[in-house]
Amino acid sequence: MGILLDTNVISEVMRQNPSGNVISWLNRCDNTGLFISSITIAEICYGLRILPEGRRRQSLKSRFEQFITQGFANNIINFDESAARAYAEIMGARKEQGRPMSLPDGQIAAIAQTNFLSLTTRNITDFEGCGIELINPFE
Repeated sequence: MGILLDTNVISEVMRQNPSGNVISWLNRCDNTGLFISSITIAEICYGLRILPEGRRRQSLKSRFEQFITQGFANNIINFDESAARAYAEIMGARKEQGRPMSLPDGQIAAIAQTNFLSLTTRNITDFEGCGIELINPFE
């Protein structure tokens, strides 16, 4: 089974001193089974865009582009019509439970669900009840 990486996992890898648990977990994974979503790319690119201009921003942007090109060029999953329909169900169910989700989290959950992927994230409670297997590599 494949695994979709949540934005917080990608962000962690880009840190100056990433979590040893996350790095160890990633090193044990088969890279061909790891995926990222177009939503995560949007979130990371937005985060980079709003950083003050300078060396740090340029360095992070460069590392992110290299990370995507080398590790995920063929493993990026887009938010498509199937995901859009699953998103409506997930968001509606969570709202009915009194546990609304953010728009990006709902989209990421829908991508994982429609592609039969587990989701690795630090924010397990943000995704509970979405019909997907959750993995926390930070623990």
